[in-house]
Amino acid sequence: MKKILFIVCCLLFISFLTGCKKKKDAAYYMEMVDSIRKAETVKDIQQKAGIYDNPVDAWFDTLAIHTLPIKSAGSDIGLIGHFVAVPMTMNENFGYPVSAHLKALALPTAYRRSVILLAEMVDSITPRLYLYTMDSKHQPIDQLCIYQQKDANHVEDLGQTTMEYYITTKYEITLLTFYQSHDQEQKPELINSRRYIINRDALFEETIIELE
Repeated sequence: MKKILFIVCCLLFISFLTGCKKKKDAAYYMEMVDSIRKAETVKDIQQKAGIYDNPVDAWFDTLAIHTLPIKSAGSDIGLIGHFVAVPMTMNENFGYPVSAHLKALALPTAYRRSVILLAEMVDSITPRLYLYTMDSKHQPIDQLCIYQQKDANHVEDLGQTTMEYYITTKYEITLLTFYQSHDQEQKPELINSRRYIINRDALFEETIIELE
């Protein structure tokens, strides 16, 4: 009988110690969660007050978000919205050398990822436009060229190709490439059409254009 009582007491003691450890673990993790929440709250307050630890975060927060849909405005990007000059020290974030002249416009998020419309200024008036999806650290996930002009030969004729675009509210991105002869009396000819979406991995995925 004494032996049984001893075993029962030992089991109760072990159970008591285990319960204390679990309570301690729970309290420890709750303290960690509270610390994280407080840190996030402080960060939010600092950002609202214009205080940033990272200058990249500060610059991205200066970009106003332009609503969708958007259609091509040719080379006059000012008709789309207010593009902000990208500081040359941040060109590497987009994979460009410091010497490149870039401008940016923020678009609505896609699957919780930032979307940026980036203008690479080929010269003082000619842009090349790209869509960028960005991760939480403002690093590119994927990119897609949506507007550019290039000299081209077409059926023994010297002219120029221009890629135009239309972006819907669901991020259906339609790209149309036209050929314009240097003979301005000829109308632009559609030579290519493609459509993309942004998938759940924030990648540009080509889809089939369904004829209506």
